[in-house]
Amino acid sequence: MEERKKRKKWKYILIFFLAFILFLFVGILLYSRFIAVKGLHVKEYRIVNENLSEIHGYKIAHFSDIHFGKTTNSHDLKNIVAKINLAKPDILIFSGDLIDKDTTITEKTKEEIESILKTLDKKILKYCIKGEDDLKFASYDFIMENAGFISLDDTYKTLYVNNEDYFFLAGLKSTKDSSSIEERLEETNQWITSLEKKPMYSIFVMHEPDFVEMIDTDFYDLVLAGHSHGGQVKIPFMGGIVYPKYAKKYHQDYSKIGNSDFYVTSGIGTTTYGFRLFNPPSFNLYRLVSY
Repeated sequence: MEERKKRKKWKYILIFFLAFILFLFVGILLYSRFIAVKGLHVKEYRIVNENLSEIHGYKIAHFSDIHFGKTTNSHDLKNIVAKINLAKPDILIFSGDLIDKDTTITEKTKEEIESILKTLDKKILKYCIKGEDDLKFASYDFIMENAGFISLDDTYKTLYVNNEDYFFLAGLKSTKDSSSIEERLEETNQWITSLEKKPMYSIFVMHEPDFVEMIDTDFYDLVLAGHSHGGQVKIPFMGGIVYPKYAKKYHQDYSKIGNSDFYVTSGIGTTTYGFRLFNPPSFNLYRLVSY
């Protein structure tokens, strides 16, 4: 009789334990799908370079991987724009994947995205490159151009601070492999080798971080990338559990490679699976200072 009571007691304990585990699992699943994918954090970084005395205090905002239509909607996009405007950056850089590959784009959707991005402060200089999902949408260029963005896809731009000192910005749009990168950057690299005076600050923007080894990191002061999503789901003390192709080696927030400060933003939206955990949506804000 006593033995039967003990077995019954342990049976209830086991059922309670299994129910608790199930409840916890479902709770985490729902949280990571509907709550953790919302909100927006700003990751601030101070970048010191003695050549920046003319622009001491400049701010660069870097955002990426919105994947509109997956877990990011119009309300979220408005929040992103509001937070960026609040930070009052001098330069804004988008490193790819505006619309998710599985999203069906209508004229209404295009107009909606464009109208929201247009509310970015007109005084901000805006630059962008394509991510792999952007290559699918012919409307991407139209949206970004109308929203005031300047494309850095496989090209470069100069931004003069005064009559002599200037920023140099170059970019590389998304690619399926590294075979074409050297050819696509040929014009940029030729321009670099012809320089008589080095720019006061040089920035390179790319989507897939693992291709950083294909560029001249001794020339660029700052290299920016996205694509990794920070693994989307992170395990405490372990980091992200799944990284996409071409973000397997370089997915940490910061690395020093050659002369370059290399930052990889964990992005805003989600892709493939619509979950985030211990990895909130975010954009990076870099403060450039001379000391």
